[in-house]
Amino acid sequence: MKALDLLDDASADLLGFDWLVKALAPVSPYGARLFSELVPFRPGNEAAAESRARRIAEIADGLHPDRVAAARSLLQQLPDIVGVVARVSMGEMLDDPAFLELRQFCEMLERIDASLAASALVQPIANEATRAVSESLAPGRNEADGFYLADAFDAELAAARAAYAQAQAELNAARGRENESVARELGRDEIAGNEFIVMRSELRGALPAGVRVVREAATYLLCALEYGESCRSALERREAALRTVAALEERARLSLSSIVSEHAAGLGAAAGALGELDVTIGAVRFTQRHRCTAPVVTGEPVLTFEQARFLPLEAELTVAGRRYAPIDLDLRGAAVLTGPNMGGKSLALQTCGFLALCTAFGLPAPAVRARVGLFDQIAWLGTGLQERTGGLLSSFARELLGLQEILARSAPRLLIFVDEFARTTTPHEGKALVVALTERLRERNACALVATHLQGVAAAAGVAHFAVRGLKGIRTPPAARNLHEALEALAASMDYTIADVSDDDVPVADAIALAELLGLDSEFVKAAYRALSQ
Repeated sequence: MKALDLLDDASADLLGFDWLVKALAPVSPYGARLFSELVPFRPGNEAAAESRARRIAEIADGLHPDRVAAARSLLQQLPDIVGVVARVSMGEMLDDPAFLELRQFCEMLERIDASLAASALVQPIANEATRAVSESLAPGRNEADGFYLADAFDAELAAARAAYAQAQAELNAARGRENESVARELGRDEIAGNEFIVMRSELRGALPAGVRVVREAATYLLCALEYGESCRSALERREAALRTVAALEERARLSLSSIVSEHAAGLGAAAGALGELDVTIGAVRFTQRHRCTAPVVTGEPVLTFEQARFLPLEAELTVAGRRYAPIDLDLRGAAVLTGPNMGGKSLALQTCGFLALCTAFGLPAPAVRARVGLFDQIAWLGTGLQERTGGLLSSFARELLGLQEILARSAPRLLIFVDEFARTTTPHEGKALVVALTERLRERNACALVATHLQGVAAAAGVAHFAVRGLKGIRTPPAARNLHEALEALAASMDYTIADVSDDDVPVADAIALAELLGLDSEFVKAAYRALSQ
């Protein structure tokens, strides 16, 4: 998957793009090639994006997860025949390992089709070409499930191999007779191996005829037995028989290669369909594992969803044994989000961005219901970016440069998440900057969610105001000052619901209560409340 200019690297990191890529990754070389070229749908392609998401969701509903897992396992075992098909298409004669890969490929397609036959939405991959190639290569199966150029591949091959075996037997017999003759002359029972040692002390007279000295030493001679006339004649007959077998085997391989070449287009089509299937199965598995539903993809710049989840964080919480609280939101145009620290404002922004990413790639989204638009650019501004960008500039300076870059882009349809922008300057000037930014985003008809602690921004900018409900009942901090228990108590006390509010019913930020819940001593907390009252 390629984000292209939809996302910059820092925004992609914060919104979970890399996590999504890993969660969807296919397992076959065919799927990997196609997956690497996937690009997001752009505004104007809403129907195509929604159609893809609906098809994936329908397959996920109709296929048992065990069948999906079985198909994925088979896809992982597929050999890559693209290079083989390319070579044979250029006239190259294939070798036995290539025929083995082709046969395994064609047979595996039948198994994959069988594993997915329960879904009418999944079209079979095997075609006339793969079946023809499989049938032509079937005689070459051996007991080890390998490939052997069997006699059945050429009418003359069996006779030629039999003649070669007979010639080899005659050569062995002639060689044996010569070995026995030399052994008798040397007073031995036999001569083993191609080379043998004759001790000088045991030698009586000259070496027997046909024995050649390879190397001399003070006490022995290293000898070899040369072929005699009968052996040479038998060797010539064997070599002639071997050439005949080799010629017939080459003829058989050429014939099989011709069959493969004849069906190269069909094999290529099957390989392409396998890529599509692998990418689809990866998305179906993602949909089933994370309980996703197909969004309505609208031509409007909106993000409306119920019970949505930011999957990268949900996965971490699941491992830690903690519960994730889904959220609802109806974001149309620009809006402000306020709420307490640790109340989930940043997470709400990430949830919106993650759903927008899923929709951009035609995927079901992790929500009970969703209505999402397509965008030319998705951007993040504020908290989180400085940790990823680094540099010598202050965080405020980096924010301003980032804002300048975003506003300078010509993206007609912009989705932007602003997290505590201008938090490091004075509250008075910070509010002025956030109001100006929110007004600019409203004027650009951007879909924007601006998270801030500053009050009155929504009213000043003339946009909707959402707020996280916050602490609904302050629990007593754990006596042991255990951070894990404190976080559990916080999660149980926090209401992560996002409500549409007016400026006069904004929930209290509860910062001092959070300080107490996280373990600060009672005297410190009392002093903070006294200062607040003054």
